[in-house]
Amino acid sequence: MGASRRTVIRWGSILALPGFLWSPTVATSAEREVAGMITEIHLGGGQVEVRSAESELWRAAAPLRTLRSGDTVSATADAWAVLVLSGRRGVVRVDEAKSPFVVPASPAARGQLDKGLEILEASFSFLSTTSGDLPLATLGTRAGMKPPVILTPHNGLVLPDALVFEWRGSQSSLYALRIVGPDGLVLERTNLATTRFEYPKSAPPLTAGVRYRFQLLPAWHPPQEVWFQLVDPDTARKIRDDLRDLEEVLGPAPSPATLVTLRAGFLAHNGLLHDARLGVVEELARQPDEPSLHCLLGDLYARQGLPEEAMESFAEARYLTSGSASAR
Repeated sequence: MGASRRTVIRWGSILALPGFLWSPTVATSAEREVAGMITEIHLGGGQVEVRSAESELWRAAAPLRTLRSGDTVSATADAWAVLVLSGRRGVVRVDEAKSPFVVPASPAARGQLDKGLEILEASFSFLSTTSGDLPLATLGTRAGMKPPVILTPHNGLVLPDALVFEWRGSQSSLYALRIVGPDGLVLERTNLATTRFEYPKSAPPLTAGVRYRFQLLPAWHPPQEVWFQLVDPDTARKIRDDLRDLEEVLGPAPSPATLVTLRAGFLAHNGLLHDARLGVVEELARQPDEPSLHCLLGDLYARQGLPEEAMESFAEARYLTSGSASAR
């Protein structure tokens, strides 16, 4: 069953969004150091469960759950999960053969974290937080034409490498767009039969540190507008270097979904929600059944003020971790 059909099936569900991204609920657990994180979950015909060191109760594993020393992860049948361990301890794939896996304590703290570990810690810092304040909602059907919504950029900073504009809308509709700077119109395009537009290399160069407005002009709906600002070249260069260091600290051949998740966490930690989202969406095109990616995308949408898109992504993540996905 394709993703679009699954989405239609689940629109009647009531979503309790707060708490879906894991947050500590036991005081003694919160006191222990973060020792790892679940970055991928595949249920197949089995289960992936987690037991806190302070409890005898097993719970279904949740995407992007923070793990602390002494927590136990278990997988049955053909289910498995990917754990990223803190420190320079790499990535662990927990399957039935490796279960139960007890999360080891983090290495003894050194006088000063090396750069790679600081970057991993920054990614964990973002990924372990929760959107938390979205209201309960009942999702309706997608029938009928909804007004377009700009998805990205969406009122924030962007890296200058490849500036991409995306919006939710009908692929059969025509759109016009404008990019406006402090001195007036920078770029205009009309009659676009797409919901994605990449800033052309031949267009006037945009200046870092300047706030621009992106205006979407649908034929049958009110115009939409957001702002964006390119980071300066030195900051962009540092971010790229940090992302390379992040790959190095993970060790050899981390899986693509885990690498994308941690990269997105670091980018978002630095306020680059636009670039974090682009990476997650690109990987979801290759791995549409990875719940952690949907969970992270929902959190990014929530932080950008796009609650409906956030709910859709959380609904998909819930579905994929419910065990129902394996039956399709």
